[in-house]
Amino acid sequence: MNFLAHTLLSGKNSDVQVGNLLGEFVKGRLENYHPPGITTDMLVGVRLHRIIDDFTDHHPITRRSKSRLVDEYGLLSGILVDMFYDYVLAREWATYSVLPLPLFAQQFYEAVEQHRPFLPASMQSTVQSMISRDWFTNYATLAGIEWSLRGIGRRFPPAAGIERSITQLQRDYAFFKADFEEFWPDLSQRCFDYLSSIN
Repeated sequence: MNFLAHTLLSGKNSDVQVGNLLGEFVKGRLENYHPPGITTDMLVGVRLHRIIDDFTDHHPITRRSKSRLVDEYGLLSGILVDMFYDYVLAREWATYSVLPLPLFAQQFYEAVEQHRPFLPASMQSTVQSMISRDWFTNYATLAGIEWSLRGIGRRFPPAAGIERSITQLQRDYAFFKADFEEFWPDLSQRCFDYLSSIN
């Protein structure tokens, strides 16, 4: 799953949400990861990020989605499924959240801004772009997904040209939407179980 799904799955606690974003950038064991300004709830978010990634990577439905892409995109198919699922989520947002997507996005951006002084340098350019270009709202458009994929190709040369996959997203949207709708309840339950277990 990509950033939008990760944030929604974090619940209403903004520290958990920001920690989930931080989880994309923190590697290795967490036992000794206690930099200044990082709260306990943010560490919960980091762990949740890892749970989401592991659950997604090993689920048969996401593997089915990847199988539609793997012949052309190989190992990049996982990146594409993450982005395609965020596109589905953004387009069908009212099904999954009572908050309008622009309001949800703005509240998250404000939470991230409050924590920015404590976030690692490796995150800062991503955070700046996410907020200034309003990634979450733009995930609901093909142009937004194309721009995001092109950015991945710039940062990760083996993925150069990956944005051409939006033609397949357009053509096979119904298939990816069906996969997402089948997968989301399983993933939501896994996240709910984890967050409930620590409260």
